[in-house]
Amino acid sequence: MAIMFNGVGNQMPYVENVEEIETNGIEQSAILTSIEPFTTMTVNGENPQILTYEYNYNGQKVTSQFCVFNPEKTQYLEKGSELTIKHFNGKSTIPAFEQYTMQMSFLYYIATVVLLIGLLLCYILYLRIKPEIDLYKTGQIKEGIIISINHNSSFSRSQGTSMTIHYEYNNSVTKSRTTNHALTNSKAIGDPIRILVSKDGMTSCLYPELTAKTNGWERNSVLT
Repeated sequence: MAIMFNGVGNQMPYVENVEEIETNGIEQSAILTSIEPFTTMTVNGENPQILTYEYNYNGQKVTSQFCVFNPEKTQYLEKGSELTIKHFNGKSTIPAFEQYTMQMSFLYYIATVVLLIGLLLCYILYLRIKPEIDLYKTGQIKEGIIISINHNSSFSRSQGTSMTIHYEYNNSVTKSRTTNHALTNSKAIGDPIRILVSKDGMTSCLYPELTAKTNGWERNSVLT
């Protein structure tokens, strides 16, 4: 969005240091050579207007542009109209009109808010998956006993359905989710199943058979 609006803004004439020009500038008459709507932008159904005018400076004809948004006043302007301008250090303004510029700051405010929300959500996601990541790194392979196998519905048919498997280990029942259907093809309630258990025995998850085979994990002995 910032790149897009910057591109639009670069097409719009912009005069820097307007206040300095209006304070120190020399007042002079100019002739309006064209008035064209800036069609890329619309405000309440109206377009900003780009005023192109000419004036003489040190015997030379100078052409300048000034972007304004004042439909009530610009509707009476036409090619050849006389304007009162002020010029200073090669730049000029039309004191009767306020320069119209695109306000870009709000885009950066929006981007900052979105970034902060995104970082917060990433942090929350990290906290949710960190225990499982730690289990993958340091967990010991144990055996749990399957208590139930439940198939979960999925919004995406391409991803298939996931399964929530409840299992018992050390006289406690916990659950873990998987999309590896091959893991349970030959399993039924009451059968043993590989799990990863933390060193303190407080957390566990299903042993990711497919991931382990794909990445060549070293298999520890199953402790019962």
